Order: sequence, then structure tokens, then C-alpha cells
Amino acid sequence: MDLPPAPNGLWNRWNLGLHWGTCSGPNCHVRENLLRCGACRAVLYCGAAHQRAHRPVHKSSCNLIKTARAKLAEEEATLRAHPGDEFMEANPFETTRGMFWPHLPARPYMQARFELISTLLNIKTGTAVEEALEHSLEMLQLNRRDNQSIRSHVPALYLRLGREQEAYDFIKWHATIGGADDYDWGDMENPFLNLHDEDVFEPVTDTKELLDLGMLASLTNLKLRLNLDIQSLEKQFNKPGKRNATYDEKMEWIREHAICDILYKRRDIVERSEWTDILKSLQEQCEVMFDVVDERNKHYWPALRSPERYAAAMPVPYAMGSPQEINWVFRNTWYSWAECPPVLEIVKSWHAAGKGRNRRSS
Repeated sequence: MDLPPAPNGLWNRWNLGLHWGTCSGPNCHVRENLLRCGACRAVLYCGAAHQRAHRPVHKSSCNLIKTARAKLAEEEATLRAHPGDEFMEANPFETTRGMFWPHLPARPYMQARFELISTLLNIKTGTAVEEALEHSLEMLQLNRRDNQSIRSHVPALYLRLGREQEAYDFIKWHATIGGADDYDWGDMENPFLNLHDEDVFEPVTDTKELLDLGMLASLTNLKLRLNLDIQSLEKQFNKPGKRNATYDEKMEWIREHAICDILYKRRDIVERSEWTDILKSLQEQCEVMFDVVDERNKHYWPALRSPERYAAAMPVPYAMGSPQEINWVFRNTWYSWAECPPVLEIVKSWHAAGKGRNRRSS
């Protein structure tokens, strides 16, 4: 393979639509010796000529990010200089970590960091999405109760980056540990986002504790990606002459073609000679999740079939299950679907066939 592995050591990102690891200049595919835009630091170029050529397209978003970075730096300096008072202790990054939002002096900083995330996500590059994810995860560590609903977009960012295992671990934590009635969000000694390498193949059982529509949609997306990978794996190694393929031969195919990163750590799955039972289980899980999302908000799947209606829609106050909720959730999840066309086409076809509606009415 002539492509380098992604920063996580895997190749699957190359099978997704997010632009990363190459020059953003017109029709340029250079990958070596790239330089970041000095103003926004979210776009890469092979040289000054392509940076100038791309400037008319990039200028607006670049300036927004530059402004947001300056504002965040200003708010962070103010917060670090806070002497301590009745509203917040001094050295809040050490003394108040985990509970930022209840302390009023910390809110301008949290709002400025949220605004930087929003401006970064106007840029459709892996560099921008990775930074947005890093800011999001750090904000959750600073304020576990997540008053700004950061958690809603985190799984979709993982998916956009081809980090499906981490997306699943994040979602499962919120559906189990964080979703427990007795979990004390104010106790900083409690485990927080501490699940790793959970079994993505396991049946879906905890959606009742998971009310966040963005997470439910991302879990559906993730299960569909995995199902497609297993289908393709089975098809490839059921061909004549392929049925006795070694693990290394199968892994070479996975590096070339897999959508998600799950199989890299699942030798037990890859070494099998048939996957019928796994495919049956995954198909059922995908259909269950499709219906769960449809029941949670019947407007979500139609939105994916008509993205032009929601691409510029601004978030407004909403009730769960309302059309207005889609404005927010669409912004959080759309690109994780658009950058993986095979799964997008599946849910569009399922909705067109009335899959969720038929089950609700039966």
C-alpha cells in the first residue's frame, strides 16, 4: 500500500471522505513536508503558491478561527490570573477541574472554547476535526456535567476520524456508567469516560438510558460501518482460492478496504472462516438502532435525505422529538454520514422503504 497509516497507526481513514493529510491547494495531493496555515493552523499546504490559490475559499473561515483563538487566549489568561474569590478559587484549572460551569468566572472561558470548536468545524479537514475533538474532550474533563452539550457531537467526530472503537467506548460509558441513576457527577473520584476497547459486536441493550439523539444516530452509523466491513470481509474470503487465507492476508485486505478501525484489534473475528452468525446479529442490531432513532425523533432520517434544508439551519430551543431538535443534531452528525456514503445510502433507502414507520405502526 502506498498510503501512510493514519496517526492512530491504521489506514481506514483513507476510506472516509474527510480531507486530511494532503495539501488543500487546488487538485493537489502532496502529502509530504506540509505546512499549516499560520493564522488558523487547521489547513495544510505544500507551499505558498497553493496557500495563495486557496485563500479566496479559506479566508472567511480562517479569520473566524483566528479571532476565536485570540478570544480563547484572552479568556484563559484572565482565568489563570483569577486571584480567588467567593465565586471561584484561585488556580481553577487545578482546584476546580471537573466543575467549571457552576463557577461564574469560568463561563466566559468555556464559551470561548466552545466558539473555537464551532469555527474549527467550519473547516472540513482532518486537522481541524482532530483539534475540535481534543478541545471537546478537554472541556468534558473541565466540566463533567457538560452544560454545553459537548457530548452530543463527540461520537460523530470520532467517526469522522475513523476512530470507531473510541466512539463506541464513549457512547457505552454514557449508556452505562454515566447513565446510572446513582452516578454522582459532583464526585471527582468517580470513574469518568474510563471504558476502553469495549466489545462493539455486543447486542444493543442500553438505549433506554441513552436519550441523546446524536449519540443514538452515531451508534447506528458505527454499527452499519462494522456490518459493511464484515460483509465485505466475508465476500472477499469466500471467493475460490481465498478460503484458506492467512490472518496476515486478511489483514492486508482490511488495511486496504476497511471503513472502520474495529477489526484491527479483533483477531478472533478476522481469523474466522465464516461470519454468518456475526452478520445476522449485526444486521439485527442495525435495524434495531434505526428504529430507536426513528422512535426518538421521526424527523431525523428525513433530514439526512434532504440535507439542503438543514445545512444552514440555526439551532433554536427545542423539545425532544420535535423538528427543531434536528437543527442541532443535524449539525452534530451530518458529516459523519456524508463522509461515509455507503452507510448514508443504507439509511436513506431504509427510510424510503418505510422501515421504521412500518415497525412503529405494526
